[in-house]
Amino acid sequence: MKQSISNSQLANMVTPFPTKGPLYNLSGKYKDLSFNQVHENDEARIVILNEPSLPQWMGSIHPNGSLYEEPLDLSKAKEEHKLFRELLEKEGCTVFTVREILTGSYDQSKSEDIQHRVKLEDFAFNSMHYELDSQQDVQELSTEDKLLISDQYKKKCIECMSNEQLVEVILTRPTIRLRKSERDTELLSTEYSFKPLVNLIFQRDQQITTAAGIVLASLSSPIRAPEVQVMKLCFEILGLPIVGEIPEPGKLEGGDFYPVGRDLCLIGVGLRSNFYSVQYMMENDLFGTTRVAVVKDYFDQNQQRMHLDTVCNIIDERVMLILEDICGEESPIRRLVDEYTRDDEGNYHLTRNDVEYSQYLKDEGFDLIYASNQNQKDYGCNGLNIGNGKFIVVDRATAKTIARSTKTNSQLLFVDFRTVTKMYGSVHCCSQVVSRFDRPRPSLSHSPSSDKLSPQNIQSRRNSRDNGEDGSDKFLMISPTDFVKDRIGMNASLIRQQRQLILQDYSRLHKLLVDAGIHVHLFCHEPYHRTDKAVFVADWFSTHDRDEIKSTDKNTLVIYPLSNSSRRRERRADILKFGFLPKYTRVLDFTPCEQGKLEYKETTIEQFIIDHNLESSQVEEEDESSSSSTNQDNGYFIDFSEIVLDREHRLAYCSTKNDRQSKFIDLWANTLGYKVIKINSKEAANKFIFIGSKFALFCPSALNSKEQSKEVIEALQTTSGKKVIEITEEQMNNSCAKIIQVKGNQKTHLLMSDKVMNSFTSNQLTELRSYVDQLLHADMSNLENMGAHNDGMISMLGRLV
Repeated sequence: MKQSISNSQLANMVTPFPTKGPLYNLSGKYKDLSFNQVHENDEARIVILNEPSLPQWMGSIHPNGSLYEEPLDLSKAKEEHKLFRELLEKEGCTVFTVREILTGSYDQSKSEDIQHRVKLEDFAFNSMHYELDSQQDVQELSTEDKLLISDQYKKKCIECMSNEQLVEVILTRPTIRLRKSERDTELLSTEYSFKPLVNLIFQRDQQITTAAGIVLASLSSPIRAPEVQVMKLCFEILGLPIVGEIPEPGKLEGGDFYPVGRDLCLIGVGLRSNFYSVQYMMENDLFGTTRVAVVKDYFDQNQQRMHLDTVCNIIDERVMLILEDICGEESPIRRLVDEYTRDDEGNYHLTRNDVEYSQYLKDEGFDLIYASNQNQKDYGCNGLNIGNGKFIVVDRATAKTIARSTKTNSQLLFVDFRTVTKMYGSVHCCSQVVSRFDRPRPSLSHSPSSDKLSPQNIQSRRNSRDNGEDGSDKFLMISPTDFVKDRIGMNASLIRQQRQLILQDYSRLHKLLVDAGIHVHLFCHEPYHRTDKAVFVADWFSTHDRDEIKSTDKNTLVIYPLSNSSRRRERRADILKFGFLPKYTRVLDFTPCEQGKLEYKETTIEQFIIDHNLESSQVEEEDESSSSSTNQDNGYFIDFSEIVLDREHRLAYCSTKNDRQSKFIDLWANTLGYKVIKINSKEAANKFIFIGSKFALFCPSALNSKEQSKEVIEALQTTSGKKVIEITEEQMNNSCAKIIQVKGNQKTHLLMSDKVMNSFTSNQLTELRSYVDQLLHADMSNLENMGAHNDGMISMLGRLV
């Protein structure tokens, strides 16, 4: 386990650390000074702020374009921020601002420090740019003119500036466009433009301070991305060690993190932070905790609730203020928790998944105080716990809610922040606590992880996760978090609107399954994955237990050859690692067929990830149109969802569209021990055949001949032993065969969308009800209207047998 950095370790630090001055001398003010956060409820000691100044004035010119919520009076914002700082200092916190750190005014010796000056000049040099006006022909410039737009001239200007000037350059990032002047000086400025750090006031996001130390983040918004390097410079000036930096394509913002002790921390993923960054931190032990609870926002992703600290806050040792609207399985915008536990070798394993957030908190011994929707909008959840039983609030109504609760005796300190919040953040967003007192605390008897380091315990928890003791089905699903953009273009407002509607559909589907007792392991997809169809997860894999495939005593994962190169990217390392391990120890890899090789490879998940370079952080760019056309001529392809399985009798119904597909299905069947019933149809078999436990749906008109239709019906009736319900061609085109039978709470259910259900006749529905305990149906119209209807419900649920 990584330990916090204390003054006693300074002599061994590789990173420069101050041996004199205010920061070092704080060891006399604070006992056991360390630069980390173990628990949000610990005493806050060192806090970094950034007061509103020129960049925020620039942002106020167009608030919406600067990621602000409303227009604002900057003078009032400055006064509110000043009073906030004074309150922190009154309560014993040491406060540094970004401007003080950069100018060196926090330490009088910095004004004569050459090293500090060089760092400032070099950073300012890279923040300022000279450009030639687009109307100016470079050939018209004299040697002297060229010198005046050179780095040499810029360096001269930088060297003449005061520290305060250099800081303005760093914070406003100016570009000056120039052309030759007909009179006066040699060149004339035609345009001054700036890229000000308008959101640097929100010091929470550029880094997180964990039990291990300071980790530099990676911000989602392009206009905020440069803030991280400014804060890196600040930490270098202060001499504070940085234990890690999030690489691309990782996205991490500090508002998504809460420390909850040496045992546990909370990290949100969704709109602003992604799982890539969480996985990177776990692999490099940057959390410094035994367990990591990943709070998944896969149904909401709303700007109003962008970070974890906008919907909840730790106000006491085991008391959480939380937005009531996100709590409970009934909430359409609920959060789900995946918990990862570290073993003795330092590796994290998924030990719990998809636990509703408020229930998870209760399981961890938290008492919950519920904030209303209006409390949340008024930034009631975005207060700041400074330890010693004190919590800073900005919303009086929320403060009264906390005060009326009997769950905490914390003293509530009110600060008026109504103008600052117009920039889309409150006191938690505006502060970065880089040092809290790591006070001893007893282990909690109610914590479910008291023997968490035991390999036997970790394996037991993993087994309980993988094996549904009630016999209920388990599915892997991908929330359509990046489903919209490629379908509607670049209209950002429309993208947000449609994403909300589609996630509402998906939330309803997920709730329907969970209420029926079905286990769901939910992932999402990010823009960097470039997998807009990832929601149809059942296309690229199938799973088979040892009872189904008699030739092995292992559970088997089968990976299919896909014709669309973009869809091959759906085979992700994180899904393979955390969705299938440790249960599936055998992999049948049919992807060599994509390269024209009619063969498969028996391997493991770990080796498959290595062979396909899935751990690479870079998604390879490729010419998909050319590669697809080449592969179509030479490869052997099929989506698993196109194969209709009768697992009980080991029968596979499949349309063979060409000779190459026919050869592939023979290889597949021989490998898995299945008999194939090949069908001559231009449609995929799953479009006109569905097989349940007692019945089958079949559309005879999908086949090219009546004789073959009779053969299929006979096979369904005799070999598979099913009662055949015929559907019409119109019903087939409405995806009536693309439904799925599931088992949960010891009952069988038939799952479909409202649109599909409405396509069946009343007599058909009566007959369907006679074969299952319940028909489950959900309104999926938004997803269906954007293309999901053709793929059907069956493609969205990847069965984990």
